[in-house]
Amino acid sequence: MIYSARSETGPVRECNEDSYDVKNIGGCLCMAVADGLGGEVSGEVASKIAIETLMKYFESEPDSLSDENAIQDVLSSAFNKANKEILRHGIKHSDTAGMCTTLTAAVLNDRKLYIAHIGDTRAYLCHGREIQKLTSDHNKAAELVRTGIITESEAKMHPGRNVLVKVLGENVYLKPDFYSYNLSYGDIVMLCSDGLYSFIGKGDFIAALNNRKDLQMVCNCLIDAALKGGSTDNMTIIAGLVRPSGNI
Repeated sequence: MIYSARSETGPVRECNEDSYDVKNIGGCLCMAVADGLGGEVSGEVASKIAIETLMKYFESEPDSLSDENAIQDVLSSAFNKANKEILRHGIKHSDTAGMCTTLTAAVLNDRKLYIAHIGDTRAYLCHGREIQKLTSDHNKAAELVRTGIITESEAKMHPGRNVLVKVLGENVYLKPDFYSYNLSYGDIVMLCSDGLYSFIGKGDFIAALNNRKDLQMVCNCLIDAALKGGSTDNMTIIAGLVRPSGNI
């Protein structure tokens, strides 16, 4: 599996509150994106702590990442460890008290994908020219969609899309959403923050995938499309290509 990534502050924000990392651990490709809450205290600190803590936990459990019976517990433990580190930092440094972040992590083990998710950073699967959203947003607008009060189209403009109902750094214990999917060789798994996906459409994904042999170009095309679409937020994307082991 190979990957590329890109993160941009954007044309308006002074600070990039997104953090991300990608590592090969225990024979798995581990990807994660965190988006510190914009306008809140020290969002960039919270997202950095979340990513660093998550990856350190993965590195302490390399064998469990490829164990189908253990992976959900590993992801849950990593998320709760990250959450506690954020809360602990806020206690030690009062100027950062109350900082929060989203966090979405993906573990790719050959043709198996495992995802843990809190917030509204998203995971997508690109299979051929089909684009599938793999995670559910934890915001007020998404809750209204799930209860049938508004449609997906209405949610894109609903003020509740900016009101998160689940984040790291708010409660002592959290339970992330967990997903598992079967993959095909040639699939591309993407993680991206809302500053990107909120300003692009399916056509932008498809156009970017015309460059699927160059994952960095895919990332660049989607960032450029979000900027042209009017994004004023931080933008981060990771793209991982599923390939047979040993296929460089």
